[in-house]
Amino acid sequence: MTETTYLSPNGQNTTRGDGPATRLVVATVEGVATLRRATPDAEWRLIDRSLADRHVGALQYEPVSGKLFAGAHSDGGLWVSDDGAGADWRELTNGIDRPHIYSLAARRIGEEVTLFAGTQPAALYRSDDFGETWTEIDGVRTAPGTDKWTFPPPPHLAHVKSVVFHPAEADTIFVLVEQGALLKSTDDGRSWTELSSYSQPEDIVYRDSHRLLISADDPDVLYFATGEGLYRSADGGDTWDHLIRRGERGGYTDFLFFQPGDEGALYIAGATLSPGRWSKEGLADSHVMRSTDSGRSWTVLDRGLPKPVIGAIEAMTQHVWDGGQMLVIGTATGEVYASEDDGASWDCIAGDVAPVSKDHHHLAFLPPEQRKVAMAARSA
Repeated sequence: MTETTYLSPNGQNTTRGDGPATRLVVATVEGVATLRRATPDAEWRLIDRSLADRHVGALQYEPVSGKLFAGAHSDGGLWVSDDGAGADWRELTNGIDRPHIYSLAARRIGEEVTLFAGTQPAALYRSDDFGETWTEIDGVRTAPGTDKWTFPPPPHLAHVKSVVFHPAEADTIFVLVEQGALLKSTDDGRSWTELSSYSQPEDIVYRDSHRLLISADDPDVLYFATGEGLYRSADGGDTWDHLIRRGERGGYTDFLFFQPGDEGALYIAGATLSPGRWSKEGLADSHVMRSTDSGRSWTVLDRGLPKPVIGAIEAMTQHVWDGGQMLVIGTATGEVYASEDDGASWDCIAGDVAPVSKDHHHLAFLPPEQRKVAMAARSA
């Protein structure tokens, strides 16, 4: 049986199987790339590309229907592969009136499946029929403080970067708006409140929400990755400890995972430099780090990775099986690395798969003249 996992900036980033993955589906600026290895000991090979004319930023596999969904940047739309293999795609448009799809998520409660799509400009849509029709969740765009939502590059439009589900309360949803808000709904999206006590007046960026990781053992324990670093709350978001700060190693924090079977241990990935400096410095100085004491101290996991990692780590996924895990990262300069020993060592399994990138982030690592042309085309 083929074990598959998915790597994308703002889509599904956890899978579980009976053993190591032998198939990896990657979202890139040149569509969807599929890597395959014959056995867990074999070499990875690029075997397929699809949606090559779309910059795909989010992938979501839905196991009940067997469908694979892909969201594309630059008004590239929402697509579905009905057989889940990605060989053929059709566009989904019914109810989607913001075709810049930023994030995807799927929730299953009993036999009911709900899909969520976050967009730019920031809005949230849901589908209860496996993507055939979509309805906007209006409360997100009418939440308090939306007039302050923004994003640094022109046209300065905020987006929904991720959607997170509470592990014990079926109707509780978190929506992370970059930049603008960490929103929470306890009534399945009908009303929203903002968790904002982490935000301080001295913050350089305004409420730059990236990821939220919730403990299944104690759902009051939250880890929150932001443009100002990493926070931890032990009381459901009422108060926060600032574990890693902007400018420190991994201070532009973007990915969070617990160690399987031990929620006192966790992994993060992030850059030391923030995006405004990437093109100026010519690197992001990205890191994967692990903590075994709930985030109080960290160990850099860099054996087998370049030193420094030039491109930002733009996607990370965790594939888990009984007795093991596989961690995979994708960079804005087009490399994919994997670890099957809890991050102790990494192998480059694809050296030029095409940049893996949230929206414009890959442009920072192009040569200056290429970057200038690309930015001009983007603004046209």
